This record gives sequence, structure tokens and C-alpha cells, in this order.
Amino acid sequence: MSDPLERADPGTELDRLRAECARLAEALVVPDDDGYRHVDRHEATGETARVWQDVQWRINELAAQLAAATQLLERATLVRQRQPADHVELAQLLRGPCEVVLISATGAPAEVVRRPLPEVIAAAGENHSAVLAVATVVEAAREAAVDRLTPLAERLASLDGPAGAVCTPTAVLTELRAELDLLRAGADRDPLGAAEGAAWQSQRDRLDNRITEVASRIGRAEQLRHQLPDAVDELRMLIGRLDAHETEARLAWRGLAAVPGEAVDGALEPRAGTLRARLRRLEQRCRQEQWWDAAGEPEAATQLGVEVASATVLAERTRDTAAAHRRRLAEFRVELRGRLEAFRHKAISLGRSEDLILTDLYDEARRLLRADPLDATAADQAVWRYQGAVNEEAQP
Repeated sequence: MSDPLERADPGTELDRLRAECARLAEALVVPDDDGYRHVDRHEATGETARVWQDVQWRINELAAQLAAATQLLERATLVRQRQPADHVELAQLLRGPCEVVLISATGAPAEVVRRPLPEVIAAAGENHSAVLAVATVVEAAREAAVDRLTPLAERLASLDGPAGAVCTPTAVLTELRAELDLLRAGADRDPLGAAEGAAWQSQRDRLDNRITEVASRIGRAEQLRHQLPDAVDELRMLIGRLDAHETEARLAWRGLAAVPGEAVDGALEPRAGTLRARLRRLEQRCRQEQWWDAAGEPEAATQLGVEVASATVLAERTRDTAAAHRRRLAEFRVELRGRLEAFRHKAISLGRSEDLILTDLYDEARRLLRADPLDATAADQAVWRYQGAVNEEAQP
């Protein structure tokens, strides 16, 4: 096969080789598009750093080849400028040996390779293709990672307005943005690790879940902003009604605690004050527009309403129980008075109306029956003592 320089004009071949050399030089630069700053491959980490390290020898060799080729092409360009008509010297330069100084990993010259310039540029083309293939894979991985982060960024940005409306703490969204920035930085430094590694994916999914949780809480806060004030007003009315029921129950029970007799429920412990204190917390949420905080306890108003209803039922039952017990005591008082008077008449019929012992027993029973509250046990025993004394007198 004949030499290309024998078939082409040396000047034309010089221009072709210079253009090819400039194109290959682009492999040493990481491209920048859409304003997104790519990290330098020397700053890459993880799997991306390993992949770049695998082709580092090609990058070094490509740099050495391009440096040697550029130097020789510059000499050839000067020759053409000085002697435009002298194609012989120009052809000799383009065909002659090109010294490529290969650099070791320590940065010191390791080997000098002498090859014709076209072969050097052809070898550089092979290295360029290998480096470009890696760059393409890394760039595709980076774009995939960015595509996965874009929806999160858009969702996070969409929360700004609603978050402000419900007084969401600034730190909440700030922390989410910081996590998003960390994910972006991780994808920038190690795109391959972001695309294939479980750790980055896990962090991304965790941020996704956190954004969902925050969005959900903001939604609840917005709902409470419209509903909680009315709920608080209703609870305030219900607690006021509970307070009235508890007062009524307390008055109905007053005086019965010390009365012996059939076992009944005692007076209930007032709940209105405790529930009203809890209501004040909800009132503060409304007054200070603490909707975000209220959303953290969304069932507070509902639970308070349930407890108010339960306490109201208990107050009504206690009031009714006390009233029923009072009625039973009143009936028992009437019954004891009837028995006492019946035996009083019996004592009179026996001619014992002036008996001091019977008189004392009768007076004691009457005193106990007139007492308020009624000591049912003591009154009952007093009537039985009087009744027994009368019966003893009636025996022959």
C-alpha cells in the first residue's frame, strides 16, 4: 500500500492531521452542558473513579501522543509558512518519525516511542475512542441520576407556597434541600455508583419518602387551618355543657357520701377543668396559626371530643344515680317514720306513754329521722331499738 502523502498534497494532509489532532484533544476535557458543572475525573469517587482509573494509561498515552503530534505539526506549519512552495521538506516532516515520550505513573519519562506522525495520530484515535466510550457511559449515568432527582426537586419546590401558608418551620424544607444537594453531589462525583449502587438509591428513596411525609403533613395542616377553628368552638361549647353537668351531679351527690346504705357510685372526679386546659392548647394553635404543629397531632381535637362526650355521659349517670339514691333515702325515711309512729301508738295503748326509757328511745329515733343528710343505718337501728323496747313492755 502506498504512503498517503504520496497520493495527497502535503499541505492538505497537514490540515487534515491538524484537524484530527484538535478533535482528539477534546477527549482530555470533560464537556459541560446545560450549565451543570461536571466534576473533573480526578475528583471522581467510587465506581466512577475505578472506571476512569482503568483507562488512565490511555489518557496519559493520548496526552503524550497529542503533545508530540502537536509539536511536529507546529514545525510543519512554520515550514509551510516560510516556504509555501517547498512540499518536499513538509512531506519529510509529516512522514518522518514522531517521538512520543510516555510518562510513568510517577510523572517521570518512562519510554520514548518513535513512529510516523500518521501512525501516532491513528494510535491516538484508538485511545480517544476508548476514553470517549468511558466518558459516554459516565455521562449517561450522570444524566440518569439527574433524571431521577429532577422529580424530587420539582416536588420539593412545589411545597414552598403551601409550606408558608401553614407556618412550616424553615428548617424542615432546608434539611430536605440539603439532602437533595448531597444526592446531587454524590451523583456528580460518582455517576456510576449512583446508577448502580444500592447506597445512593437508598438515600434517594429515603428522601422521596421524607418529601412525601412532609407534603402529607402540610396537606393535613392546610385541612386543619380550615377545620380546627370550628372544631375548637364546638369543643368549647361541649366542655361548658360538661362543666354544668358535673356541677349538677356534684350538687345532687352532696351529703350522700357519708350516708350508709346500699352501695352506689361515688361522686365523679371533675374532668371539665382538665379537658379545658387541653382545649387551650388547641386554641393557642388556632390563635398563633400553628397549623404545622397541629398537623403533628391531627387526632387531638377528635380525641378531646371523645373524652368530653365520655365525661358528659359519666356526669349525667352520676347525677342520675345520686338523685335515685336520694329518692330511695326519702322513701326509707318515710318507712322508718311510719314504723316509729306505729310503735309510738302501741306504747300509748299499753299505757307507757310516760315511760322515760321509751321516750328517750323515741326522741333519739325522731332526731335521726329528721337529720339531713339521713344516716339511714343509725336511724334504722334507733327505730329497731324503740320497737324492741315496746315489744318487751307488751310481753306479760
